[in-house]
Amino acid sequence: MTDFVFRNIDNSAGSATISDHGAHLLRWRPLSQATDVVFAPSSVVVAEGRPLGGGVPVIFPWFGPGFADGHGLGKKPNHGFVRTRQWHLDAESFSNSYAHYSLTEADVPSDMLPWFEGDAVPSFRADYEVHVADTLTMTLTVTNTGATPFSYEAALHTYFHVSDVSQIRLTGLEHAHYEDATNGFAPCEQPDEAVTFDGPVDRVYASTAAVELHDEGFGRTIHVAKSGSAQTVVWNPAEPYGVLVNDSVNEEWRHFVCCEAAACREHAVRLEPGESHALTQTLSVA
Repeated sequence: MTDFVFRNIDNSAGSATISDHGAHLLRWRPLSQATDVVFAPSSVVVAEGRPLGGGVPVIFPWFGPGFADGHGLGKKPNHGFVRTRQWHLDAESFSNSYAHYSLTEADVPSDMLPWFEGDAVPSFRADYEVHVADTLTMTLTVTNTGATPFSYEAALHTYFHVSDVSQIRLTGLEHAHYEDATNGFAPCEQPDEAVTFDGPVDRVYASTAAVELHDEGFGRTIHVAKSGSAQTVVWNPAEPYGVLVNDSVNEEWRHFVCCEAAACREHAVRLEPGESHALTQTLSVA
């Protein structure tokens, strides 16, 4: 039976809540803000084998159903297996501003591992570090601890809390090429204008740039910087999405935008034995 532990991190600059289940950060608020910056659903369903909703799901070792040679692979569960695993907290380093979690292949059910890399199951260590203050920094570091190379996809699937998605402007992706998942991943190019949300948006942008979410309703701009990521995924379903959004209900889709640092599809990471790769996303508010 899974022991669901939720840990509060509070200091003079900001606060957050994180769960050992999936190393899932549920919420973050710098003390300068009246409302959370990371979106949490009004009700969170907690169940063994089920990922938590909202917050910042850690995506690894595949994105969506997985991808190779131009095709989706139908891997399950969607977005990889670490969202539903119990991560190990480094209790000695845990503080009112920092949490460090780790996970290895030994923590994953054997029937899930073949989905990772076919018959050659890699040995890996995933470390996830969260620094909480008036900024939020999240870093997923994956190390190849085995004797054979492997490839993986990853993302920090951040749900941002917004006043009204129809009024949000996302800047920083002008002229970037993207694949439109609402149209069979058709190749497109962002015009010289902000991304707006007047219908379903599900895009994988080829971009290493920082972006900004402009929210006049909450009177703030969220700055999203990243490293170790060649892509930015932008998503809002523009309708109630049931269990696929997990715990979001009724009209809550109007109050989040997903903007994710990603390494997926053609930009999956390949690690030789002993190599590591770090994917980092840093949030701040003005």
